[in-house]
Amino acid sequence: MNGQSLATWLQLEAFARKELGRPLFDGQLKLTPDSRLEEDLRLTGVDAVEFIDKWAETFGIEAQGFPYNRYFGPDSLDVIKSVLGLFSKRFRDPPLVSLTLGMLAEAMRRGRWNTTEIEAITKADK
Repeated sequence: MNGQSLATWLQLEAFARKELGRPLFDGQLKLTPDSRLEEDLRLTGVDAVEFIDKWAETFGIEAQGFPYNRYFGPDSLDVIKSVLGLFSKRFRDPPLVSLTLGMLAEAMRRGRWNTTEIEAITKADK
């Protein structure tokens, strides 16, 4: 990481720690650029939307039209839709894309969220 990237990461890490709090069983929350918001940090539904909105506001990120449904599932399971999805693809939600802290850091460096560009860059880094 260069100096600017490190400074951006440290700002994002401090923000995430403040917003996410401490793990249930104490200790320190492990955050890396590869930390996935939904899968690793358990951000879903309204909590995820609030986190992204506050992140964008805090860091002045242009994030109009952010595709929340692309990255986050609902707060609760829709049992009827899940059962119907077993029998018909029409009722299945598209698979979620993992949103990482590294992707948010990239948007911070750019000053805006661009789904196509940020996903392409972060996949190329892997």
